[in-house]
Amino acid sequence: MRKPFPDHPFWDFSLEVYAKEGVADACLRLQDDLGIDVNMLLFCCWAGHSGGGELGKRFIADAAGAVGSWHDEIVRPLRRVRRRLKEGFRGIDEERSRKLRREIQAIEIDSEHIEQLFLGETFAPGKDGDMPVEIRAGHAAANLAGYLAVSGVAGTAGHLRSMRTLLAASFPDLKGEAVDAVMAPVWTGKSRNR
Repeated sequence: MRKPFPDHPFWDFSLEVYAKEGVADACLRLQDDLGIDVNMLLFCCWAGHSGGGELGKRFIADAAGAVGSWHDEIVRPLRRVRRRLKEGFRGIDEERSRKLRREIQAIEIDSEHIEQLFLGETFAPGKDGDMPVEIRAGHAAANLAGYLAVSGVAGTAGHLRSMRTLLAASFPDLKGEAVDAVMAPVWTGKSRNR
């Protein structure tokens, strides 16, 4: 019998945000096109959402570095196997292959859960949940810009729209122009993070 994972607000936040319309597709596009870690994107949003403020590039780099080996050696290989199984294999029973794919997907999700627990427990920023939503969303946007910068990637306009989708889902109380206003650091690539 598997032991359940401990509760953690970062994981709960991630599940809630990821389930919103368009978020999974946006995150997968960023992951597949730019090679970045969706867990780190969600971490940047959660830090802002929970009142953790702007994390700073050094903090973000330390967090990304701490989970980098786990993500590269465990999460990504599991994802590759799961995706390869989806294509099927000539001569291999499809139902058995689908069953194995489902089992690997469950393990892949567990591996992402472990990564998020590590991030949430080891790099949990301080919290000031009394900040106005616009300020917290601005911090999340600055964190996303900082993560792109430390990852050495610059996305296209389509990638930035995917980031906007993620940010809007993280802060559902912000609408339209308010989301665009807090996205300014990501759009311009100019984060105040150091």
